[in-house]
Amino acid sequence: MFNTLNKENIVIKVGLTGNIGSGKSTAAKFFAELGDPVFDADRIGHELLEKNKKIQTLITKKFGSEILDGGRISRQKLSVIVFNDPTKLAVLEEILHPEIIKELYARTRSFPDKPYSIAEAALIYEARLSNKFDYIIVVTANRDTAIKRAAKNLKQPVEEIEKRMKAQIPQSEKEKLADFVIANNSSIENLKAKVKLIHSILLSLATQKS
Repeated sequence: MFNTLNKENIVIKVGLTGNIGSGKSTAAKFFAELGDPVFDADRIGHELLEKNKKIQTLITKKFGSEILDGGRISRQKLSVIVFNDPTKLAVLEEILHPEIIKELYARTRSFPDKPYSIAEAALIYEARLSNKFDYIIVVTANRDTAIKRAAKNLKQPVEEIEKRMKAQIPQSEKEKLADFVIANNSSIENLKAKVKLIHSILLSLATQKS
């Protein structure tokens, strides 16, 4: 996502990902609390859907009026469509990803003195964006825990959560590809401690690279 980033500004580019219900957003919050610039690619995508007229027009043209709710794009309706059809998901990503990349770059420029930055994104591997980062952190959770978390946070039925899981690369495969793995099956305190440890390692790596 940061392929156009000036490497003199931020030494290390880190991608933070994890399958649905893994707790990656909570991990991202803890990195931010440590003073790291953290950019939520998914949230940026949501903002583009809500505010960018060009994006809204393109997506409505591709997916039809059934994704609209009161004249505005319904993320929930759109999600049901794309997570049940890999081809349609690819179409949506083709529209959104270039604009998300531009926005991530613009926001990153606001932190020229930080040793590393983090981009939180659910589909780094699925969208073949892992080569845009120096390191990838994958947050994991066992299946039952992840389903319960996602159903509660997203207020969606278990069946829908399971469909979205199937649209993602299996967690075990992402673990093999990752530079850092955070197993998030325990307490919040445990997760925070693991984030702090990786933060220390990244600071050390940034010092070596600078």
